[in-house]
Amino acid sequence: SRKIRGREVREGARSPRPTTQSHQRYTIDTKMSADMNALFTAMDLNGDGFVTPEEITECLTMLGAPEDLVKSEVDKLMTRDLDKDTKLNKKEFTSADYSVAGKNAQWLVSAITARRKAAEKKKKFMAKLGDLKGVEKFEFLLGPKLLGAEGKEVETKSVIDGKEYVAVYMSAHWCPPCRRFTPLFAEAYKKIAAADSKKLATIFVSADRDADQFKEYFGTMPWNAVPFEKNSEYLGFESRAGQYLDCQGIPKLGIFDKDGNLVSGNGVQKVYEGKDKFLSSL
Repeated sequence: SRKIRGREVREGARSPRPTTQSHQRYTIDTKMSADMNALFTAMDLNGDGFVTPEEITECLTMLGAPEDLVKSEVDKLMTRDLDKDTKLNKKEFTSADYSVAGKNAQWLVSAITARRKAAEKKKKFMAKLGDLKGVEKFEFLLGPKLLGAEGKEVETKSVIDGKEYVAVYMSAHWCPPCRRFTPLFAEAYKKIAAADSKKLATIFVSADRDADQFKEYFGTMPWNAVPFEKNSEYLGFESRAGQYLDCQGIPKLGIFDKDGNLVSGNGVQKVYEGKDKFLSSL
């Protein structure tokens, strides 16, 4: 044995185990490092091994951060640019933890990754949609067949043809705001149709959870609907119409002209404000 600072220590004795506090600190630091490494990868949009002010701006903007916050966060992160080459390498970027508006690195990784995947999916979807117009575009978004008021199938073309405007209404029975809006919209639709039957076609795209809910809810509507079928690419938030309208919540009402150009993605607000005169505000 030998003495170290007045303490007797046996030769070959193991070093003391780290305290619980130091172990917790190591665990936190390790997690922080992993989260920051993941955030670096998420923000390195072009995969060149650097994060630039433009990439930081794009990431925070896609998360909905206001312009002034984006600018201040870019400035804050770029203080880590020690070699002054106007971009952050991995060592610089991960040199300290990072959060914005109370959202930590782990949350940011998840949110940015989800938005990037959604953007890529939308890009592929739009490429598939191509330059379709008119009836062909509506058939792509809604399917070749629709349901009439009595539940009978009709050709999408027969519903769309000759109409000045086409409304795509995304809604669901389980949604209280939808059930409040539907009667108001139905009343406006009936008045518009009575005045001019060629003015407006409306198609209900359901986000209902089962066929019974759909049937009951559709029974309160005076327009057409996409048929309710399991695993249909024409139903729900992830439907073709939902992707095109970037539907994040319901009720959602997209208004198109006869050529399939989106005139307004905020039809719900326009109906609340204009009632049966809402088309005049387009």
